[in-house]
Order: sequence, then structure tokens, then C-alpha cells
Amino acid sequence: MIKGIAASPGYAAGSVFLLQEAELTISTEQIGSEAVEQEWNHLLQALEQTKQDLRETKQDVAKRIGDEESAIFESHLMILEDPVLTDELKKEIQSERKNAAWAVREVFAKHAAMFASLDDPYLKERASDFRDLEKRVLKHLLGLNDASLESIAEPVILVAYDLTPSDTARLNPDTIKGIITEIGGSTSHSAILARNLQIPAVVGCPEITRKVATGDMVVLDGTNGDVILHPTPELMREYQEKQTVFQANQQRLKASAQKEAVTADGRRIEVAANIGNPSDVKAVLENGGEAIGLFRSEFLFLDRDTLPDEEEQFQAYRQVAEGMGGRPVIIRTLDIGGDKQVPALPLEEEMNPFLGFRAIRLCLERKELFMTQLRAILRASHYGKLRIMFPMIATEAELTQALSILHEAKAELDKEGVAYDKHIETGIMIEVPSAAIIADKLARHVDFFSIGSNDLIQYTFAADRMNQKVGYLYDPGHLAVLRLIRQVVEHANANGIWVGVCGEMAGVPEYAKALIGLGVKELSMTASLIPQIKYEISQHTYAELRERVQQTL
Repeated sequence: MIKGIAASPGYAAGSVFLLQEAELTISTEQIGSEAVEQEWNHLLQALEQTKQDLRETKQDVAKRIGDEESAIFESHLMILEDPVLTDELKKEIQSERKNAAWAVREVFAKHAAMFASLDDPYLKERASDFRDLEKRVLKHLLGLNDASLESIAEPVILVAYDLTPSDTARLNPDTIKGIITEIGGSTSHSAILARNLQIPAVVGCPEITRKVATGDMVVLDGTNGDVILHPTPELMREYQEKQTVFQANQQRLKASAQKEAVTADGRRIEVAANIGNPSDVKAVLENGGEAIGLFRSEFLFLDRDTLPDEEEQFQAYRQVAEGMGGRPVIIRTLDIGGDKQVPALPLEEEMNPFLGFRAIRLCLERKELFMTQLRAILRASHYGKLRIMFPMIATEAELTQALSILHEAKAELDKEGVAYDKHIETGIMIEVPSAAIIADKLARHVDFFSIGSNDLIQYTFAADRMNQKVGYLYDPGHLAVLRLIRQVVEHANANGIWVGVCGEMAGVPEYAKALIGLGVKELSMTASLIPQIKYEISQHTYAELRERVQQTL
């Protein structure tokens, strides 16, 4: 058995179709001055052909899957139309005298590497979008066709080193019964598309492309991330039956997802979603999301050479506020610096960026940057139920300073006569152990806590959760983690504020039940996980979950 990452739930059993793409060979010989104009025109033509491909793909995905999913390709179009990207390509050809294909590889690889280096799994996976675009443009430049996926006529399990969003969007669920890839993550656009196509998928399977050949039999479990090679006929039948049961269960879950999440003994739990872009709102509502527990505002700042002004931010926040129709939306203030580099905001390299100058630490020093964002959020709060959340608070002094700047932003808007929610709730992320330890002091200043379990766990164990060698230490169910969360909840309750969890822990049924037993009132997760978590909540009493976690403690 091979252990991978569960990317799209469900089960599949069948024969392998191994997707082996030809290596794109790029010449790295510099061109003469007389060839510069020709290479540039050749690239412009390839870019236009790629844009036309993307428009057609967008229309097809909107028709077959949905408008929200088609927005992936709208974002790809925006990347190609970004003048900053165009200028970089032009410089590589005109100044560096690189041929068009070499320029494309250099520029797109640079942007992909920037996103791949980020710690946030959602943003990290955006690297695959740049790899996708690189491949699309290069195929037009080199005159290559890509018809291998369309040639599949019989039901198969697709195995590949990686699948780009474009590859995944072309898949036919009638013939592709499962997906296995060697690399990738559960938050990639390819994984999102696979989930919406309802194709079971397991990604991150080491050397899978070397271990199977077209025609081999495999079974996969997209719920747990398991892949079994050369299964017996009995095991094949077992997994086919599992998929039939799974599909029936999914229909039942989706039908009940619009109901409120309430335990069997009547305790109300708010089930919310984490998003990184206004276009994600549709999926939140379709899956029964009652709120947005984490809106990552840094999507507006990454991979651009100019900072978004107040108006651009206001429009994005307003779009989400109105889209949620009065449901709560927690906007996390800018969480960049360290591992998340912003070209428009050059920062010094650090020995340990995860413990460095980032998030609230950066915002408190760059007050003008912080004020601009706070004003935009406050203005947007007039159009919905927005909440403000400060990330990576480690001390009471940081929190009081952040609140002081927020007060200044409110005073400015009052003076200008600009409308905003005068009673907007303010909270902090509890993701630094020091904040959990002094939660009693911090609770006096805010309306809520939201536990960022991903960082809280890695900081508690001093273990990078992206480092496989210390991965065994990343344990959400460990006694140390549960005790920290219990302490945070107890201090919050004593001060009359509520506690939510917006890390990956919230979307895993067993951990979600433990969190409820600890007294957490809100769980925020990837939108597609909401129906299952709502169902799990309804199957247990709060008293039962509290007793179970007390025994663990």
C-alpha cells in the first residue's frame, strides 16, 4: 500500500492509465539583436492563443461544473494580462537576449517558486497555476499538441506525476474514475476541481509513476489517502461497493447541509468556511456554510509590484460581505512577511522567517499600510456583518497597539462622515503559544478568539509541519495541544467571549468532535468539508463529546 494525501473523497477500483507527457525541451542559447523583435512577436502570438484557450476552458467549466470553479481560469487570464508579467517577459527577451521559450520558463518558474515557498497550504498550491500557464504557453510556442487525455475511451484510474487545473478541467467523470498523482496538495486548484467533478483523488504518492504501468490494477481511497497496487478481485469488488455506498451518503449529506449544525442534545455550533478569494463565496453557500471564519486578505497583495489601495481592498471586502447576505465574515488582517514575500513591499531575508518579521509585527511597524486596510474593512462593514481579526498576536502590548490603530481608523472615518458598523467585532488568532498562555489577559480586549491550529501546533512542538522528517511531531490530538485549547476556552468563557478554530483540525471529524467537547463554538474549514462535519455534529450529544475529551485529557 502507498500512503498519499486525500485530495478528493470517495473510492475507485480499476485499470491504470499512466499519463506520460513528453519533456518540453527548451533551448538556452541567447539570440542575436536581429531576432529580438521576431521572438517577442512569437511570444505575443502564443500568449494570445493561450488566452483564447483559457476563455474556452472557462466557458466549458462554467457549463459542466459551475461558475465558481470556472473562476480559476478567469484568474489565469488575469495573470497573463498582468502588465508586470508582460514587462518581465519583455525584459528577458530584449535585455537578456533569451529566446521566447527560455524567457517563459524563467519568468513563470520564478513566480511558481515564490508561491511554493509559502507556508500557507492554500497559497502554496497557487504555484501549480503558474506551472499550468507555463506549460500552456510553451506548447503554443513549440507547436505541440496535447490530445492524450481526450484519447481515453474506457473507465480508468488516471495516474500522473502531476495534474494542472487545465488537465483536470478536461477530465470526463464517465471515463476517469479516480486520480493518483505523485505530487500536489489537497488545496490545489486541481484538487478543488476533482472534488467538484466528484472524482476520488489521492495526491502526493511517492514514485507512483514508476511503480505502475498502463493496464495495471489499483484501488484508491480518496477519503484516507490510501492506494493499493495489484489488488485481488475480491478487493476490487469491495472498493466498487464502497464507492456506491459513498455516493449515496454524499447525496444525503448535501441535502441536509443547509440545516443548522446542532448536537443531539441541542447545542448550537457555527460551521464556517475558510476562503482566500471573493469567488470562493459560492462554494461556501452551496455547502451550507453559515459564516466565513477566515478570509485570507493577503490574496490582494501577493505577486504584484504595487500595493492595493484602499478602494481596491474595500471593493473586495464589500463583495464578500454582500455575497454572504448578512452572515458573519471574519477578515484576517494582512498576514505577510517572512515566508510570504510581496514584491511591492521588499523585506530583508531572515534566518527563520516563520518566527520573524511578519503578520501583525509588520503591520504595527508599517502603520500606513495597516491603516489603509483597516479603513477598507470598516467601510465594507456597512454592507454586511464583518469582523476583524489580528494574526500572530504574541503579547498584550501588540494587541493594545493594534486596537489603538483601529480606533484611529474609526476616528478618521467618523470625521469624514463615512458609514461603517460602529459595533464591529474584533478578535485575534491564537496561534502563538504565548497568546494561549496569557489568554486571560488578551480576552479582556476582544470579542472572540480564533485558534489557528496549524501554526499553534507547529510552534508548540517547534516542528515545521511542512518538514517530513519531523512530521511525526505534528499531532493535533496530542495532550499538549488539547490542554492549550482547553485553557484558551476556559479563559474566554470567564471573560464572556467565544472561541472558534480555523485551522485544518476543524475539518477533521474526530478532531472537530474533540474541539466541540472542549467548548469551541465555531469551526471553520474548507467549504467542501462542511456537510460531513455538520452531519457528525448532529450524531452526538455535547455531553458525550465533553466526557470523551475529558477522558483523553
